[in-house]
Amino acid sequence: NNTSNEITFVATLSFDRMHALEGLFAKWSGPISLALYLTDAEAARFTEFYDSSPVLKSRKNVGYHVVFKETWYYPVNYLRNVAKQNVQSEFIFLCDIDFLPSEEIESKLSEYLVLIGKSQPNALIVPAFESERYRIDSLPGTKADLLKQLDLGEIIKFRSRVWEEGHGATNYQKWRSSTKPYKVNWQLNYEPYIVTHKSIPDYDQRFVGFGWNKASHIYQLHRQGYRFLVLPNVFIVHLPHSPSIDIHRYRTSSKYRQCMETFKKEFMTEIDHKVKASTDHTSLI
Repeated sequence: NNTSNEITFVATLSFDRMHALEGLFAKWSGPISLALYLTDAEAARFTEFYDSSPVLKSRKNVGYHVVFKETWYYPVNYLRNVAKQNVQSEFIFLCDIDFLPSEEIESKLSEYLVLIGKSQPNALIVPAFESERYRIDSLPGTKADLLKQLDLGEIIKFRSRVWEEGHGATNYQKWRSSTKPYKVNWQLNYEPYIVTHKSIPDYDQRFVGFGWNKASHIYQLHRQGYRFLVLPNVFIVHLPHSPSIDIHRYRTSSKYRQCMETFKKEFMTEIDHKVKASTDHTSLI
């Protein structure tokens, strides 16, 4: 049963990320839609894990959508679409499984849902940070706590050491002192985590493995006229984990990176043509 201001947390995961579920459930009490990429054997082990976890078994508002493995690369955008398309609430939080939300995030997000709109679609950005600490109880819960750890270097802006452009447009310096949502402009390779209406376009499924899978979605929203509004009093913190196989492939294979760049250019050209065609059609009416 969904209320009008419920928000569903949407994410994907493989078997090696199962350990993240109980921590997430402790932070997010609302509905969750998960797409799991598993082999037959892993699906059986997940059932055992579920049956042995009082935390998982106590939840009645979590959808587990199993997609069985059949490709070499992690089909991240296909999985995101599966999880997104099975949401029943009006609003969704498009996130990743390795993040933990700040305290009282659901009630705070609900206050901003009125900003999403339909005539002028908006995407609400939840600023992302990362920690090198594995203990959940050491992570900041409030903005005040986070700013202290940020100043001490215990928390940093998400991926700021390796991919500044991915989240730089969020304008973290402004966020530190902000008390109201503020608009930011799209920049190339921007890939924030967003709260929006479930009618948002699907992800492009040609992007598999690591690289531009989320940035492509944000680019599409940008070209379709979505505004990006950064929220002032919520955040998520990424927990450390070993690099995925797909990240290793991206970093070590020049052919992989060349293919990703080709997909990126093709996708941007296609979106630009669709937007132009739509604009030309509208101007003729």
